[in-house]
Amino acid sequence: MLDKEQFDLACRRTSTTTFREIFHAHAQMEVTYIHDGYGQLITEGQAFPLKPGTLMIFRPFQLHQVQIQVTDEHPFVRSVLMYDLDVLKETWRHFTATHHFVQELLAQPSPITPFTLPSSSMLVQFMEQFAQIHPNGLHGEKEEEAARLFLLNLLVQIQYIWEEDKHALSQSVRPTFNSLLHPHAEAIMKWIEEHYHEPFQLKDLAAELHMSLYHLSHVFKKATGTTIVAYTQATRIRHACVLLARNSYSVPEIGHRVGMSTPSYFCKVFRSVTGTTPHQYRLNVQGRA
Repeated sequence: MLDKEQFDLACRRTSTTTFREIFHAHAQMEVTYIHDGYGQLITEGQAFPLKPGTLMIFRPFQLHQVQIQVTDEHPFVRSVLMYDLDVLKETWRHFTATHHFVQELLAQPSPITPFTLPSSSMLVQFMEQFAQIHPNGLHGEKEEEAARLFLLNLLVQIQYIWEEDKHALSQSVRPTFNSLLHPHAEAIMKWIEEHYHEPFQLKDLAAELHMSLYHLSHVFKKATGTTIVAYTQATRIRHACVLLARNSYSVPEIGHRVGMSTPSYFCKVFRSVTGTTPHQYRLNVQGRA
């Protein structure tokens, strides 16, 4: 039986009150489709508008926050799939092209830009149909096999969308939009994204942005729901995950490249954030665990 940590699909989850998540990350891959509602996604120092038809994909341990604005006419309605990559590790040797695509997603140095899909698209319909067939979860070997086939099919569809989007981007430029995030919090995230690979102290960040330590910490916590230290650690671990997925650098070298020069400290923080060691994470991503 697959538990909810391994596979969880909830279709048309509805919120009728405005909310702002705290910044968070999780070990599972996440695929979320917005049927209705508007808001903003903030992830890895970037902000993206959310509207009906938005498809979001989050890699394991990708720090993100969703802010939504709810009205009587537009509640926030989304379908959310969460799954552990370990569910598919036994199938990768038979589906090498799909495995390579997943590795490409995991190794992206920047967040995956949300896509726009009509509700009539095959991917959206496929998620809803599967949820209707298995409304009470997945029990037994037959249902586990169905979940794996569902995930493989879904990944193939995402790959088509991914390749079409890359082609479209090569011929156009995405429009800009006004961020809802406090400008000081946005500046802090941008600075961290530019300097995460350097060992630094908060006083360095405060001096660069011409703010007091108190004001710096207060503004960021109020705007994002998390501390600068926690955000910095999560940013470093996310970039470490990218390096573990796409390079053969040693674990101490990767720790140094993400601003943690002491290998023992890097491994301690990595395990506290991800629940596993850097070495084990690399094996899991490469399907060798």
